[in-house]
Amino acid sequence: MSVPHRRTLGALAVLPLLLLPAACGGSSADASKDAESITKVKDGQMKGVKIATADFFGDCSDAIGKNTDLAKAVDECSTFQTLINKFNAENKFGITVTQQGADWKSFYDSLNAAFAAKQPPDVTLMHESNIPDYSSRGLLLPLGSDYKVVGIDPSDLTDPATSAVTVDEKIYAVPFDEHANLVHLNMDLMKQAHLVKPDGSPILPTSPAELKKQAAQFKSATGMQYMAWGNDFNIPFRVFSTLVSQQGKAVVTDDGKVQIDTPESHNALTLIKDLYSSGIADPKQTYDSSQQAWLNGKVGMLVNGTWPVNQYVNQTTFKYEATDFPTLYGQPGVWANSHTWVIPVQQDGDPVKYRAALEFAAWMYDHDKDWALGSGHLSVRKSVLASSAYKSAPQRANYVATADNAALVPQIVGWQGAEDDLQHAIEKVWLSGTSVDSALSAAQSQVEQQLQN
Repeated sequence: MSVPHRRTLGALAVLPLLLLPAACGGSSADASKDAESITKVKDGQMKGVKIATADFFGDCSDAIGKNTDLAKAVDECSTFQTLINKFNAENKFGITVTQQGADWKSFYDSLNAAFAAKQPPDVTLMHESNIPDYSSRGLLLPLGSDYKVVGIDPSDLTDPATSAVTVDEKIYAVPFDEHANLVHLNMDLMKQAHLVKPDGSPILPTSPAELKKQAAQFKSATGMQYMAWGNDFNIPFRVFSTLVSQQGKAVVTDDGKVQIDTPESHNALTLIKDLYSSGIADPKQTYDSSQQAWLNGKVGMLVNGTWPVNQYVNQTTFKYEATDFPTLYGQPGVWANSHTWVIPVQQDGDPVKYRAALEFAAWMYDHDKDWALGSGHLSVRKSVLASSAYKSAPQRANYVATADNAALVPQIVGWQGAEDDLQHAIEKVWLSGTSVDSALSAAQSQVEQQLQN
């Protein structure tokens, strides 16, 4: 079998999301009608069908080649590519999927351009927080009634997974994973700083004051940086959102109420500012530089997500532990989102290709355990989370509570623009000396305006 050619999704001109209705003209009624057509497709009709999928996990097809052995996949990209290869080699229908890729940061701009050109992929990855922007425009098939056709049992979905794929009481996606912030620890440095318990587990801070105290203790004992994260990857927003959630609030509620200029947000942003100003964290570090500093043994605690867990298991030369983000306020909570599979409405409305696209999404759902074990992401299936294979996989037991503590971003139209506005507003505190009060006031106003557009 030859490796399918990977066409670049970003080859089309970028188009803002707000221009999509005029460009595509979809409707919820048309989408529902197309979804109903899937039930009439016979298995034999899909033999030899070719579909295109879009993703943002990187292109490692040259390195992976034709491999279908998941035991050889060691990180997110290689696991995803191996699953694609495995589907093409083994699916019983003879469906072939080709990949369209884009850089993570430009993925949605490129996807919007594909929709505008009436050339969306047959099936695409989408964050749960982005689904309303497309479902509200009639651009995605509602899939609830089609789960049965492809053998998806919705009772096996976790509650966060069910929430992630449901918008306005309709299911618009097949869940793939849940991902969240974790802390990745250099346990050798933590031990050197006397921040390890007798049983070998880390001593993590339980309050802002304790965090600062431990950082000073760590610096004194090791001479190294206590905490790091990538400032170019929206992680400052994710930390901010996490700290607000630990005080029982959300920056924006599920019904779109903006509550950024609050005492809880003031506490969270002040803490982040203090971490930067005291040198505990570095506002100049990028995703790559913070990660490399940690891998080089220069940082004790790296704030990053679930996605690089397997990568770190294979790359670290020190004793490594991934664990839940520390609870610094009154209750556990951590920023989280979900990857899902959605099926765009196509101009020709071909039910056979729709069914083939859904069979691919269902196959990936069936291999959710392989994806979770190969990447580090949290499974969306109760049966997988309860399995001995999952529980015994490297590091998984250390962050099992993250699935329950996840504070998912709101599913509302315009969220991505609102998040970007919020990130830009709060980062002015450490980039240009804006006061915390002024930054929160500006963020409140800008996000409200963004969500009203």
